Amino acid sequence: MRKWVFLLVLALGLAWGQRLEVGLGSPYGLSLGVRLGLVPFLLEGRGYAALGYGDGAVLGGGADFLLKVPLTDLYLGLGGFWGTGNAWALGGTGQGGVRAVLGTWLNLGLPLLPVGFFAELHPSYFPDTGGLGLGGAVGVSLGF
Repeated sequence: MRKWVFLLVLALGLAWGQRLEVGLGSPYGLSLGVRLGLVPFLLEGRGYAALGYGDGAVLGGGADFLLKVPLTDLYLGLGGFWGTGNAWALGGTGQGGVRAVLGTWLNLGLPLLPVGFFAELHPSYFPDTGGLGLGGAVGVSLGF
């Protein structure tokens, strides 16, 4: 019985295909996160912590659900974020809000360590100020 449980856990772990991401940009500057598959080839989840600088150090974080567009390197998503200072966005300010994610992906397909680069746009809504903003990010993703 233990062998079957071990094999099931191993198979499910490989199917989830987790990645570590480092990004620079919206919402708070430098971010470190984890991306994992929720529905293979269709839906991913991402959680991240961020550290930014402006009028002082900003600590923040958030989570996104990302829907992959089939047969392309594009993805769309929706998420939320919150931090101790203002988010980086054109046209809007606030400590937290919701955002859409429009992104693209370039995977280098290395055999031992999958490396990818991403670029994203983040239309955002800040409920505490009632404003809309536009941010973006670029980053590197490492598979493990």
